[in-house]
Amino acid sequence: PATWGLRCMRCERTGHCQVQECAPGQDLCRTTILSIWEEGAELEVVETDCAHPEKTNRTMSYRTGMQIITLTEAVCGFDLCNRPNPGRVPTFPRSRYLECVSCASSDLSCERGRDKSLQCRSPSEQCLEVVTHQDPAGSPGDERHSRGCGNLPGCPGPTGFHNNHTFHFLRCCNTTKCNGGPVTELENLPLNGLQCYSCQGNGTHGCSSEEASLTACRGPMNQCLEATGTNGPGHPSYTVRGCATASWCQGLHVAEGFKLTDPNVSCCTGNGCNHPNRDAQSRRGGAPRPGPAHLSLTITLLVTARLWGGTLLWA
Repeated sequence: PATWGLRCMRCERTGHCQVQECAPGQDLCRTTILSIWEEGAELEVVETDCAHPEKTNRTMSYRTGMQIITLTEAVCGFDLCNRPNPGRVPTFPRSRYLECVSCASSDLSCERGRDKSLQCRSPSEQCLEVVTHQDPAGSPGDERHSRGCGNLPGCPGPTGFHNNHTFHFLRCCNTTKCNGGPVTELENLPLNGLQCYSCQGNGTHGCSSEEASLTACRGPMNQCLEATGTNGPGHPSYTVRGCATASWCQGLHVAEGFKLTDPNVSCCTGNGCNHPNRDAQSRRGGAPRPGPAHLSLTITLLVTARLWGGTLLWA
């Protein structure tokens, strides 16, 4: 019947699979694959589920210690199109294209300048630097900085967001080892003259009018952003304010960066224009974005994807 939603396979990391009817606004099926390569040994973990309609195919690979971490996410739009292929044998691609600098915070190689070289495996991949600083601080293994090869939404960029609590940043380039140099830190980016209100939380705790404060915007984050949504079933409305690039005003990065369901995003360009008491209708760029951001690959990349004693830790 026409009232039925898209059906996708939902397979957990444990291997348990079932057919799932997607919620309204989830118009795609996704397959997310984490591969870990170390001294000829291969580990692959596959997870499938429904996805919101702004999801795109994406990849990233980087080195940490003796391992190469490869994350791939693919989406499709018809019933059960993400059905697992039980006969698939993981194979490391042998073709080589662009050469990039690679490191990760999980072994402090980025922070200590101990970059290694990584050959990209697809002609569409670029050299990447991905930064995320979360507050409250995550686990010690969080990938605050990672460099490698990939094809992520937001390229060529740069694209990013910051406030007094969080810093997300992505830059991409397409020449040999162009992603080298000191890691990007927010305080090292130049002030751009704009000031925006900063907060994150709900209207009574974390992002009330009294708790929002002005912050000086830096680098390419030259628009004031306000986004609202929910970050889990039964949770109160969640609000984020801060400085952003134009790409963050479209909703995808906000949904994935803060794991928000049904985000409503608006941006403006005047000092303090995202004040909690300002009329949101006067801001531009804010259309509601349906559907939750299930297992954002970007967040997976930036949080934890490591093998510790045979146990996969994956936020």
